[in-house]
Amino acid sequence: MPTPSSTALAPSQRVVVESIGSARPALAGLLASQLGLPANQVANALYKAPSVLLEALPQEQACGLANILQQAGLAVRVEPNNVPRPAAAATFDIALYVSDVADLPACCERLAGFLGCLPAAVLGLLSSPPGVIIGDVSAATCAALQQQLEGLGAELVCSRRDQARYQLLIERDPGPSLDSLLHDLRQLGLAPDPHTGQPQGTLDHTSAQQLWRRHQAGGGLRLLDTAFLRYDLSLDAVDAHSQTGRLPELAGLPAELIDCVLENLPVVVEEGVAHSALQDRLQRWQAAGMPVRQQVASLRRCRLKVPAGSQLAPALGLLQQSGLLPTDSAVPRLPWQSPVLHGELPPRWLQHGLEQLDIPIEWQELDHEQH
Repeated sequence: MPTPSSTALAPSQRVVVESIGSARPALAGLLASQLGLPANQVANALYKAPSVLLEALPQEQACGLANILQQAGLAVRVEPNNVPRPAAAATFDIALYVSDVADLPACCERLAGFLGCLPAAVLGLLSSPPGVIIGDVSAATCAALQQQLEGLGAELVCSRRDQARYQLLIERDPGPSLDSLLHDLRQLGLAPDPHTGQPQGTLDHTSAQQLWRRHQAGGGLRLLDTAFLRYDLSLDAVDAHSQTGRLPELAGLPAELIDCVLENLPVVVEEGVAHSALQDRLQRWQAAGMPVRQQVASLRRCRLKVPAGSQLAPALGLLQQSGLLPTDSAVPRLPWQSPVLHGELPPRWLQHGLEQLDIPIEWQELDHEQH
């Protein structure tokens, strides 16, 4: 009898995606059509790597497919079907904090290539607090995205879903739907703050999703992953025990500005502090005898005000790109104020752009009761 070839004796193989690498998102749709697989199955294999793309393949076919995928930018490996499958990866939601707004256009361009959308769509994501750009992906995708943004003034924040804590914001009129929501919150141990009416405490991912599914239809409900929140720290007052000489160290300002800061209190001394660093920063200010007040910058609401006598025409494109004016609008008559801006990125971006154009402006901060 003929001896079976070594190829025939080789165990069948599987192709495992280790990372999306530098591959473009359009590859998922192309692979789905070529391999005859559901598009969501292929997308999950790419964005939740390491994961199995195909299995039970002859070795030659598996190696050939792996070679094609590697040329397309994916990181893949071929392994025997009889070894344990990769364990399901923990999944993350990802937000981007643009620390240097001058890099915002470059961030939008690179993210557009990674996500498979237009830069304008990315700008919309980043401008919607708290700047979540993609969700339910693996650590390998986080690493690939971090590599795409290398060299830019931006911080990627990856929050693991099974460890996340969520802050619930309620903007709902009194009535049965609000009563039902508050009842469920009390069942979860979250009583409303007597002053703000907002829940005191946070929710885990499972509780947050269950609450969202049950009450989202009533509107006026937002869930924010606390890992993505940013804070401004304000110094309101100092006294004889305050170590004001530490202001340059703590606030990152030149020593010659100490007197200016002290003469103009209250002053924001730190902007955009990450949630993960907040307690440490509060403790450092407290230890220096200068306790600071935290404000959630991610939930800022403000209006841009342009006084009469300004030259707004050079900024027309910027205002249209930001969504404050329709794309076909003319230069507005002055004085002019914008619709409400939400979050901390749009004001910083507009401030930077308008300063570059030497256009004088003012900002009107709104509390959470104004619209």
